[in-house]
Amino acid sequence: MFQTIYKVTSPCVIEEFIDSIDLTKDQTLVKVDYMAICKADIRYFLGTRDQNVLNHKYPLAPIHEAVGHVLKDPTGTFKPGDKVILIPNSVEEKYLKDFENERCKREDLGNNYAIHSTFRSSTTDGFLKQFYTAKPELLVKFDKEIPSNLAVFSELLSVAVAALRRINFSETKHVAIFGDGILAYITYIVMRHDHKDTKLTIYGIDKNKLAMFEEAEAKTYDQYNGEKYDTMIEIVGGKYSADAINKMIDWATVGADLILMGVSEDKVPLNTRLVLEKGLSLKGVTRSDRGDFEHVAQLLKDKHVQEQIKPMVLSENEIKTVNDIYRCYEQDINNKTLIGKNIMKW
Repeated sequence: MFQTIYKVTSPCVIEEFIDSIDLTKDQTLVKVDYMAICKADIRYFLGTRDQNVLNHKYPLAPIHEAVGHVLKDPTGTFKPGDKVILIPNSVEEKYLKDFENERCKREDLGNNYAIHSTFRSSTTDGFLKQFYTAKPELLVKFDKEIPSNLAVFSELLSVAVAALRRINFSETKHVAIFGDGILAYITYIVMRHDHKDTKLTIYGIDKNKLAMFEEAEAKTYDQYNGEKYDTMIEIVGGKYSADAINKMIDWATVGADLILMGVSEDKVPLNTRLVLEKGLSLKGVTRSDRGDFEHVAQLLKDKHVQEQIKPMVLSENEIKTVNDIYRCYEQDINNKTLIGKNIMKW
């Protein structure tokens, strides 16, 4: 049995390839229902990453944010019709006992930080196809009552869960998030659900976006009043990340934790002297593991969380041809003001 898989072959070019659907006895067959485009997908599509990197990536099927439903499962883990989140990251079984993985476990990072891990739409093809086969451990069931167009944000939610795992909340009095984009909003949602009693402040530049952070103190950078923070999360990325991170270093208490989540293609200059003087810790977070996705499946049952996610669905776009995919990319590339995504569906 064959299907079409869509791959980026060069900047702004998507081509159709034939992909076989081979279901083995230890795998589950899933119909992909909803997908979302990530900033990383846009960078590969536009070709804005380093050319040496792109030369090793193309052709590459994009999309690592996806949900679907089970069609067939020879393993008996799932029933036909079960809704599932597609986990984009994995480690081959033969590498699970590597030293890198053992260290990841000790540091609560997860196996996905191992050097042999793979990630959909980055080191291997993503989910831009109608059908997907995978071992059951790469799928997480979620409640049928949860709308799939909201569950498609699960991968982003899982990264936020992974970031908050790196914080010792028993010793944290005040958390500040730097950034007012989609991942900052997602992290705010998880934070308010899991850690209601922790004081939270959001810093950004867009007052319309900041207005969405209704359950936290949200302010622009020029409204800073001299307060110090023991934990700060950077979710700015790009050319403005240096300014945000250096503000965090300035505004940190002695011994504070700085969680870095924003992606920048350029090297970022930091005030290392002040990092040393204050004894600060910098922790990088970009990936999540199965446990984080399982947490998200429970989180999504909360009706309030669902209501917070709903405004993020800017549109739903049915995919029938490659031109429909181009249109969705164009929508998300040109979306500069709202916190949300233009969701794709088959």
